[in-house]
Amino acid sequence: MKNKLGKIFIISGALLLVSAILLLGYNIYENKNAQSSSEQMLESVVNEITKRANEKKQSSENGDYTPVDPFNTEMTVVEIDGYKYIGYISVPKLENLELPVMSEWNYDLLKKAPCRYTGSVKTNDLVLLGHNYTSHFGKLSRLTQGDELFFTDMDGAVHRYEVVGVEVLSGSSVKEMVSGEYDLSLFTCDYSGNNRFTVRCNKLE
Repeated sequence: MKNKLGKIFIISGALLLVSAILLLGYNIYENKNAQSSSEQMLESVVNEITKRANEKKQSSENGDYTPVDPFNTEMTVVEIDGYKYIGYISVPKLENLELPVMSEWNYDLLKKAPCRYTGSVKTNDLVLLGHNYTSHFGKLSRLTQGDELFFTDMDGAVHRYEVVGVEVLSGSSVKEMVSGEYDLSLFTCDYSGNNRFTVRCNKLE
């Protein structure tokens, strides 16, 4: 009887170990894919912003440049290769992390790059979400009060922010996520998947 129980425990332990190794391998694979996708997208976004800036400069020199409407609170959205973007985020503290940001979100898009959850840089209530891949928002917990972030929109305008606080919200705290008086919020799931680690920022002039 003891021998049988011993064998069962050994087999169960081996199965758990194999499962853990497979899960780790899958997570590494997903992170690599996410990193590759976001790097390619970032290059496309930066190139598009540069192209648009050059076109704007050329139009201005030709006297046919139409200025941006200061009363328009909608962010410029540009479609590239079937994906829509509002710009990219830069976080110097996190090993100079730079990531493209898509204009809307769903779970498939989040596997490729961070997305806008709601808001706009023009109304100072932008909320961004990303997966907790180490190549995406997985290192947000390293940010502390006073750290700087930058958001470059598709018009080429660079918006500078400072971290003013961090907090952990439950997955159901949607109202708390979007109703705070912060100019920029970034959030991601913790490893349990039940809570949202959130970084709150305000704009620096």
